[in-house]
Amino acid sequence: MDTKINRFLTYEDFIMLQLSVNIFQKQKVYNKLLRLIFLYITKLGDGFLYAFLILFLIFSKSIYAKDLILSFLFALAIERFAYFYVKNTVKRIRPYEKLKISNIPFIPIDRYSFPSGHTSAAFLFATIISYYFPALILFIYLFALFVGISRIVLNLHYPTDVIIGCIIGIITGHTGLTLIKLL
Repeated sequence: MDTKINRFLTYEDFIMLQLSVNIFQKQKVYNKLLRLIFLYITKLGDGFLYAFLILFLIFSKSIYAKDLILSFLFALAIERFAYFYVKNTVKRIRPYEKLKISNIPFIPIDRYSFPSGHTSAAFLFATIISYYFPALILFIYLFALFVGISRIVLNLHYPTDVIIGCIIGIITGHTGLTLIKLL
């Protein structure tokens, strides 16, 4: 079993090296633009956008504001606990560090890679927002997906980090919604 896991991890390393070489080390205008776009997307996933939207809901006096904010806060508390627990238990080194990739746009706050906290928060937010505002479902989940992709493209996370972050975000988002229904 370990051999299959090691082969898979080696394959993920290969993917990350290919992305680094083909997207960031070539100095083409297209690659620079792509890098800049993904850098802005990843910065949108830092959390400031979520806080801004929640404040907007509070001040707009939306009929959903109270339930949305409470479900988001419940879900976020659970998600952050799960995220920190898994991240500090697994302790997977980030791809740029393991693969000696020097062209990263910034140094992340924490050292470990698995799971992607940006992705889990984005999918948590998407799950809750799409419940209260179903017309936004496509837009908000595409945004969450692009936050996850940005983390891979910027060599900050492996694909599996993002996939597990997505799963954690959706599950904790639904958990937060369920807790509000029970109250």
